[in-house]
Amino acid sequence: MIVVTGGAGFVGLNVVEQLIARGERVMVFDVAPPRLEVPYELGDIADANAVERLLAQHRPDAVIHMAAITADVQRDARDPRRIAEVNLIGTLNVLESARRHGMRRVVHASTGALYGAAGVGAREPLDEERDRPLPETMYGITKYAAERASLRLATLWELDVRVGRLAMTYGRWEHATDARQVLSAPTQIARLARAGREAVFPALGPTDYIYAPDVARALIALLDAQSPRHRLYHLGTGVAWALPQWCEQIAKHFPRFRWRESSNFEECNVRSLARVMRTHFANRRLVEDLGWQPRYDLASSAADFVSWLGAHDES
Repeated sequence: MIVVTGGAGFVGLNVVEQLIARGERVMVFDVAPPRLEVPYELGDIADANAVERLLAQHRPDAVIHMAAITADVQRDARDPRRIAEVNLIGTLNVLESARRHGMRRVVHASTGALYGAAGVGAREPLDEERDRPLPETMYGITKYAAERASLRLATLWELDVRVGRLAMTYGRWEHATDARQVLSAPTQIARLARAGREAVFPALGPTDYIYAPDVARALIALLDAQSPRHRLYHLGTGVAWALPQWCEQIAKHFPRFRWRESSNFEECNVRSLARVMRTHFANRRLVEDLGWQPRYDLASSAADFVSWLGAHDES
C-alpha cells in the first residue's frame, strides 16, 4: 500500500489517479474527501496521533507526502502558526511515524517557491547543488524548513527520503481549497476562456510551468527508483514559457477568447501568488538519473486540459 498525504488536493489527485491506474493499493489521508473513488481517511497532518494511527493501522510500504498549505499574502499575515504546523510539523509527524514503522521510502513534495528572491533573474537554470534558496513567504520558509529537516533526519535515522521540488504546476484536478485558495494562472486563464470571458493578467515573465500529470509522473518516478543517486530533485520540464504563449494555445480551442497583459494589477482578473516569476529549473538529475521525460508540451497540455475541463465540468 502507498499512503498519499494531501491526496485530495490538486497534485495529489493526479498522483493518486496514476497510482490507481497501474493497480496500486492507495490510501489518501487529507482533511477533505478526495474527488476520486479511492480509500481515504480524514485527518489533520499536524495531528501526530492521527498520523501515527494511520500508518500503524495500514503499514504502508511507502508514503508520498504532499499535505501542505500554499498561502497567499493575506494568509501569511493572518495564520502563520497554522502554516508552520501543517508544512513543517506535519512533515516531522510523517517522518517520525515512518521511522517507527519501517517505511521503504518517503517521497516529500517540496516547491520551487522556496527559492524566493534567489530564484529571480538568475542567468542559468536553477541547479539543486549550486543555487541556494532565499524564501520570503511563509509557504516558502516552512517548505524549505521541512525539506531540510527531511534530509537531516533521513541521515540521522537512516530513512530513505527523496525530495522533489515541484515547478509551477497547473492543470487537471486543480481546484480551490482552504489549503490552496489561489489557482495557477494557466488554469484560471483556461477557465475564463471556457466561460467566454476575457483574461487580464500582469506581465509575469516566463517560468517552467509543468502540466499536473507530468509532475505526478515525476513524483512516482522518485517513488519507484531503486537506487537514485541524489536525495533532492528538481521536478520541471527544463523549458520556460510565459502566459501569452499559453493564451495563444488556448485560443486555438476557443477562437473568440480574448486576453491581454496589464500593468494595472487591480484590473487583472487572473491572480498570481508571485509578481515576478522565478528562473526555470535545471532538470538534469531528473532526466539522467530517473529517465523521466515530459509527455506534454505547451500545445498538447492545452489541448488535453481543454478536453479534461469539458469532461469534468471544471470540477
